[in-house]
This record gives sequence, C-alpha cells and structure tokens, in this order.
Amino acid sequence: MSEERIVVIGGGLAAARTARGYRTAGGSAPITIVSDDEVPPYNRPPLSKGFLRGEIAEEKVFAERSTFYAESDVELLLGRTARSVDTTARSVSLDDGSRVEYSSLVLASGSRPRPLGVPGDQLDDVHTYRTLANAKTVRERAESASRALVVGGGFIGMETTASLRRLGLEVTQVDVADRLYASFQAPELSASLERLYREQGVDVILGDSIEELRGEDGRLVGARTASGRELQADLAIVGVGVSVSTDYLAGSEIELDPRGAVIVNERFATSIPDVYAVGDVARFDDPIFGHSRVIQHWTNADHQGDRVGRILAGEDAPYDLVAYFFSEVFGVKLGLIGDLDGGHDELTMRGSLEDGAVLGCYLRGGRLIAVLLSGQDAETQETLTSLVRRQASVQSRDALADPAVPAAEAFS
Repeated sequence: MSEERIVVIGGGLAAARTARGYRTAGGSAPITIVSDDEVPPYNRPPLSKGFLRGEIAEEKVFAERSTFYAESDVELLLGRTARSVDTTARSVSLDDGSRVEYSSLVLASGSRPRPLGVPGDQLDDVHTYRTLANAKTVRERAESASRALVVGGGFIGMETTASLRRLGLEVTQVDVADRLYASFQAPELSASLERLYREQGVDVILGDSIEELRGEDGRLVGARTASGRELQADLAIVGVGVSVSTDYLAGSEIELDPRGAVIVNERFATSIPDVYAVGDVARFDDPIFGHSRVIQHWTNADHQGDRVGRILAGEDAPYDLVAYFFSEVFGVKLGLIGDLDGGHDELTMRGSLEDGAVLGCYLRGGRLIAVLLSGQDAETQETLTSLVRRQASVQSRDALADPAVPAAEAFS
C-alpha cells in the first residue's frame, strides 16, 4: 500500500494501549482498530467485581476517555469482525466484505470463553462472562433472579460468585477441580477460600461437573451434576476457561502454537514481516524467566500493548514486566507475582486469610520464581517483585517460614 497505516485487530485493552503507546512515542501514522465489540476498548477486571455489583459506573470501565480516539487519529471500526488476513496483499478482510490495508498489523484479538458444551447450555439465563454486554445482561438479570449457578473455580467463577452473593442471590458454585483457585497451586490458600465462601453462604461443590442444564419454556430452572445432584437455578454463569481468538489467521502463514496462540519474538514480531501480536493471543519469550509463555491477564495486555506501540514508533521497548495477576473476592485482595508456568518444587506459606495477611513463596531449584500475597503493603510488594525479578536464592528456609522475619531477609 502507498499510505502508511497501522491496523490493530481486537478491541480490548491491548489494542487501546497499542494506540496510546504509539502516539506517546511520537508515531504519526493513522491507526485503525477493528473490533467485534460494539463499544470502544474497556478494562475487563471490573466487570466481574465492582461493575457487576453496581459500584462502578459504565463510563469508568473504558480504557481511554471518549475523546482520545478522534484526537489521536485512531479510527474505530466497531461491530466488525476480521475474517482473514492476506499477508502478501497486506490486507484484512472483514465480515461485511470490505478490506482494510495495512503497513503494520497488530494482532490483539484476545480470547473467547469456552462453552460448557452440555445439553441446555443455550438456554436463556445461561451466560459466559467476557464482554461488557455480558456483564450488563447478568447485572440486569441478577435484579430479578433468586438462585445462581456458577460453573468454574478460576478468576471469573470466583469473582462472579462473590459479587452475586453480595447482591443477595443464593449461589451454588461447581468446579471439577478438588479445590478453588487451583491455578494458584496452593492447597492451604484454597482451603481458606473454601471456608470463606461457605461462611458467606455459598454452596461449594468440588470434584463434580455439570452434566445437563434443565429448562422450562426456554428458561433455566436447574441443573444436574455428573454425580447425580439436582440443583435449582434461574441464572447461570459459565467460567470454564478461554480459547485464543485466532481462527481468522487460518491460511495466513502466520506461525501459531498447537493451541492457536501466535508465536512472537522478544519484540512481539511474528513469523511474517510487519505483523505483531500482543496480549492474550501472543506466545512470547519472557526474558525474565527464560521460556515462552501465554499470559491472559490485564497487566500483560496493558504492558505488551504499550511496548509494541512504542516499537512501531521506533523506540527500543522490549518486554520487561514481572507478570502480576490480581483478584478480589468478598473484600479479600489476592495477587500472584511471577511465573508458575515453569513449575516449582517448593512452596512456603506464612499467615492466613483468617489473620488478614498471606505470603506464599514458590521456589524452583532454591530460587524465588513467584509469590502469592494478600494483605501485604505496597513496600513489601515492591520488594518481593524485585526479588522475583532476579530470582533470588533462598539462604535460610527457617527464616522464610518464620512470620516474625521479613521475607526479604531469607534471600540473598
């Protein structure tokens, strides 16, 4: 194409941060964002927490102020879906038959919720939870519903359960795993969370799965589990994981991993010149932990979007983030700093949710590769992040286990 133009496929946080990072670094080419959402990019974390509970207004969830895009020469093609990418012609075909040409292309199409895949999962009042539209529908339905069923014990399941319970609904939470937040790989914390949820009136069912969702006249009335339990529900939230949204790349010669994530290098470049990928869809080389990863969380989308925008504007802006995941349930804030993808061989826990503070240190080969925390102050969190960044060696396991000793003193 004769005109320079950056095209971003995807309407989430990574897309918004790509545009802002590019403009902040002095990039001047026009930008087009293609999004299948009907509204500008927004932050997803509040959707299952403050927004669902009615504590955060809709205008507060958006990634940028409403005037940013027009002021920054960013064209928003909303409600439009990318169907294919022609890397030879440097164009993106859309669902309405039109094409958008690019000089540089950024793939930031995110992920989509996995369906439950059982009879009845298409009934009214059965919802996945990913978009602002999903959240608005569930929030409205929660005003008249009385009993909710939440399927899944990860971030979405845990957060929506807590929010719906605080809205006054009776909630049953079902997860096939034997403990809540199994991804933390911290049995003590999972047990504390299970106690918390039961104390808050949640009916927690673990090690079981939904076999059928039952309806009458097209509306949800209940469910049956694989073990034969009969459950009543007039609202269901399905949070059983996500899949990357890269179907439109079929035939494009852009290299994907077996799960469909786009393989990129340290500068987010794909196997095709002038094509980049960030956020949920990107399998990137993490320079801090030394292996490739896919990170599907807000902090990563925020950082990678900004980085690739700056790179497109000519800056040297490699990935340098110590990954950080966060959640909030029943007023308890939880965070995980670091890398559990590569596995760990030791976990030392101190404190408890009941005491108001938790610290878990994950070691691999005697080096700190991740920390789990709740109720820690900002200074402690900053210190721990620094230790994880350099994968500090443990010097005293006795000190590490002793809550009277600052955790940093256990490492060299």
